Amino acid sequence: MRTPLLFCMERLTYWLRNSAIIRIVGGFVLAALVLAGIGWTVTGPYREYPLGFDNAIRNAIRQMRSPMWATLFLTVTKLGSTVYLAIIGCVAGIIFLFMRWFRPLLVLILVMSGQAALHHGFKWLIARPRPSALMTYPTAESFSYPSGHAVASLCLYFTIAWYVAATTDNSALKVIITILTAVLVFLIGMSRVYIGIHYPTDVLAGFLAAAIWTGAVLWIDRRRL
Repeated sequence: MRTPLLFCMERLTYWLRNSAIIRIVGGFVLAALVLAGIGWTVTGPYREYPLGFDNAIRNAIRQMRSPMWATLFLTVTKLGSTVYLAIIGCVAGIIFLFMRWFRPLLVLILVMSGQAALHHGFKWLIARPRPSALMTYPTAESFSYPSGHAVASLCLYFTIAWYVAATTDNSALKVIITILTAVLVFLIGMSRVYIGIHYPTDVLAGFLAAAIWTGAVLWIDRRRL
């Protein structure tokens, strides 16, 4: 026979395993720990090791410079800028409202609010100076780590892609949507390294933290629209 204490413990365990709040908070904390850990690595006493990796990638990029690549990356980097993300996010929000997708709208707002707290917070906490640009480009006066373009673009575009893919039962179409979104986000991150205003580790850390945070939020909303 179960005692009241055992019953309460079972209910608490069930709530912890199935609580959306716990999963969201857990995802945010995990993403923050990832940013903190990598941030300490790239600015702490062992920073010469990731810096060697960063410089190797930057040197390789210097060898592949061409007008074609410059045009591509200068164009695609705009899709990760605050202005473009705000426009695309607002348009997506209006469409969600028009289609009465209130739950996806709330999820989109939550994802973008969380990513803003993560990337702005850790820019201030880690305070990693930006590298010297590899081409003429108007650089922001903010810090380098993590890449805001990497964090925000992954969060926004994958959240939109998640709900677009949820409208179809066609597995092939779902895969195509996912691949196209991944390519776009990768190119946005790559553009920051090509231009030279972020270290590769800034972008990789941003992608990893954004994937954890976005995945944690989207995992609680797997129902069909």
